[in-house]
Amino acid sequence: MYLTASYPIQLPEIKRVIAHYYNKIYDHDNMVKDRLGIQDRFIENFVSWINKGHIKFKGLKDFKHVYITNGVTEAITITMLEHSLRPVVCKDEYGAYMCQAKAFKKANIQLNNRTKFLSLPFYNTGDEHSSTKDTLEENSFIDLAWAGGSGLKKTYDISKVGYVAFSFSKMFGIQYHRVGILFSKKPIDTFEIYKKEAYVNLAGIDLCNQLMSFSPSYFYDKYKDRAIDICRRLKLKETKSLWFGMKDGKKVSIMNEWLNEKIK
Repeated sequence: MYLTASYPIQLPEIKRVIAHYYNKIYDHDNMVKDRLGIQDRFIENFVSWINKGHIKFKGLKDFKHVYITNGVTEAITITMLEHSLRPVVCKDEYGAYMCQAKAFKKANIQLNNRTKFLSLPFYNTGDEHSSTKDTLEENSFIDLAWAGGSGLKKTYDISKVGYVAFSFSKMFGIQYHRVGILFSKKPIDTFEIYKKEAYVNLAGIDLCNQLMSFSPSYFYDKYKDRAIDICRRLKLKETKSLWFGMKDGKKVSIMNEWLNEKIK
């Protein structure tokens, strides 16, 4: 029985940074006082940090509206609702896009603007989807949840798309901290309200300011051979992700094997 959902683990270096942060750095009162500064530093750090990895992006500075979100999922939900985006997706794409659209339909909320949603790297393969080039020429929604820690080596011009979202979940194994960032060409009212007061996951983004001392490719480069070895042991096709292999054209999680690895 194979796991098809792909869950990352926290590698030792990350665990040490998290422990140090909560034992030595975290200070609720000071964090609240400096909430706008923490928010601004996080956004500034991210823009320079993301282009230090194997995947690079041109055009991020063309987006006038940048928001901190609870992972990519909240970015999808709020943007889809406020901008009435009706998702158009590829086969084997991340299921949350259509799941959210169906939930809105059930609530009698009509989504009028047909918009391509695409994960980059692609959710099911960890590689570039064949539709990527065309999708980047449109007012699309690009989901970079798998970009951190990827072995895909390429530069993408995202200046023409409407939205770009990133999550730190797969990068650092902090999916339960819920930290993401959204770039939009148009303002999104809900996020504008949150941003004005820095009503965001302050502890999460403050922690990520520490974790961004690792380059986006650090963990892939260090641990890719282990991932390849796990895939071979399980007779899976290796991918450009640390967290899953492929079997019969479908992704297979290797989380349990990672948890059994003795890594110091």
